[in-house]
Amino acid sequence: MNPARLAIRLSVLPILLSVLALVVSPAYSQEMTLEYLGRLNFRSGYPDHMMDARAVDDSLAIVASNLGLALVNVHSLPVDGTEDAIFRLPDLNTRDLRIKDGRYVYVILARTHSPGGPGLAVVEIVGSTLVLRNIATEPTVIFEKLDLVGDRLYLTTHSYGLRIYDLSDPLAPSLVGSLSDGLVDATGIHVVGDTAYVADGAGGLKIVDISDEVNPFVAAGEDLSTATGTAHDVTVRNGHVYVALGGEGVAFYENGQLGSRVVYDAGTNAKDLSWMGDHLAVAETDGIRVFAVEADGSLSLAVRELVTRRGTNGSHLRIASALESMNGDLLLCADWAATDLYRLAPTSGGTQADITPSLIRIRFAPGGGTADVTLWNTGAATLDITSVVPSVPSFTVSYAGGSIAPGDSVAFTISYDGTPSQGKGVVLFYSNDPDENPLPIQVFGNTEYLDPGEPSVDFTLPSIRRDPDTGDYIEEPFTLSDHLGKIVWFQVYGTW
Repeated sequence: MNPARLAIRLSVLPILLSVLALVVSPAYSQEMTLEYLGRLNFRSGYPDHMMDARAVDDSLAIVASNLGLALVNVHSLPVDGTEDAIFRLPDLNTRDLRIKDGRYVYVILARTHSPGGPGLAVVEIVGSTLVLRNIATEPTVIFEKLDLVGDRLYLTTHSYGLRIYDLSDPLAPSLVGSLSDGLVDATGIHVVGDTAYVADGAGGLKIVDISDEVNPFVAAGEDLSTATGTAHDVTVRNGHVYVALGGEGVAFYENGQLGSRVVYDAGTNAKDLSWMGDHLAVAETDGIRVFAVEADGSLSLAVRELVTRRGTNGSHLRIASALESMNGDLLLCADWAATDLYRLAPTSGGTQADITPSLIRIRFAPGGGTADVTLWNTGAATLDITSVVPSVPSFTVSYAGGSIAPGDSVAFTISYDGTPSQGKGVVLFYSNDPDENPLPIQVFGNTEYLDPGEPSVDFTLPSIRRDPDTGDYIEEPFTLSDHLGKIVWFQVYGTW
């Protein structure tokens, strides 16, 4: 793996740096369940990260990955997963997509694996094939997410703001308007009538008047001092606005009023939103969280499903990137290593066990130690854990397996004996959970890290920053003490 490079942004508040164990919020009982139905797998031998999935009709869906598009019949996806698709359109690094009239696909292209670099691809569905028809690009502009309303396509482009395309000729989008003034880091967008609601990164929620699409403008919104979290996605229902705020959770703005913001916990990192009838589904990096929407628009948690997977037995990292509802009760989740299909149903009608750990990654200090872990069964059937297998002998588990009734849990410990040469591994929990078997808990021994609130020692790192005036990337060393009194945001990009 090549050395990761750090992109750094600066603001103004004190610094505290720490490394945390990733904690999964427990759920003892749930009013709904997500029944796992099938999976499109990561292709063996390919860095095939699945980034989005969209429904074409009641059966067909298109899955976007960094190696192209796949056309699949979701009802034929087997429980044990498949790498097969009806058709694959390769050599495109694809991200967010929308489908017009069940025929035309508009898909964001990232930097690599795509002809011409980043941009917007136009793909036509022709029978059971996908045909690349056109690519629209803007030099240096990175498109992120899009929304489709009639013959208009709306795209967010980070610091470059908002783009509006005319689709009168569906195969040749033409740029009709743009906006960068007043936007910080435009990421997600949802358009209702003459208003575009924009998830503006650290700038929060922005409300953009697009009645004159040639000259749109920010009519209202939060800013760097009033926003909370990092706004990644936005959706609107019955006049209420909901924003995915990364690590902060999901914000609810009653009747779209900025001053009414209420934030709900959404696990690790809320990234994407999708409606399932009267429920709001959230991709939260390490899982799916589905909220019931009350009559006043407020939210209450209905169900949570873990998707994160790391292991040594051929499994891959799974990060919930995007969600798409089908037929009201079906949910597609693109999560890097797979695209999973679930059905939302009342718990009383469920048939599956569901394993949920209190920790999915544990770090131990040099010399060894012990961590307390709890496993819950948040499903509707008895969870049978048949074996518990540490990958290296320096880690031991005080629990050998057994049965856990729905809603019950078991507590135990994982210990590290301090052997430096075996300072990392994974503990695999084999069970009858259909989509998390085995469940891995990563363990890291012999590590130095900071507890929350503990000051960091000074350090210097190689880094890349972007010049705000020219847009050029500049390589220069970063020394922590040079930025005393400021917030430092590290964004790490790795290649392998």
